[in-house]
Amino acid sequence: MKRFDHESIKTQVVSDFGMTSELYIETGNPSIDKEIDYPLFKVYANEENEIKYVELSTNGKLIQIPMSALKSFIEFSETEVHSEAWYNKNVFNEQ
Repeated sequence: MKRFDHESIKTQVVSDFGMTSELYIETGNPSIDKEIDYPLFKVYANEENEIKYVELSTNGKLIQIPMSALKSFIEFSETEVHSEAWYNKNVFNEQ
């Protein structure tokens, strides 16, 4: 697994039969950057109701999920996900 810092995560707005935004990695190191599928994901607006969808790749296929579901997941994760060290200290009372 490779973890990227905030500065390596880039966004751009592109036209793809309508406006989309894309998230991608740009570290400045071509050997790292070329190993990452581009884009990481895209955001599309539904033509009929402007609901935003995040497009992800899974198992070689593209899927779209409502951006609102992703936002809810991120908000949940902000408060509910902790490191192993946090659990050791706060749950298992290990120092």
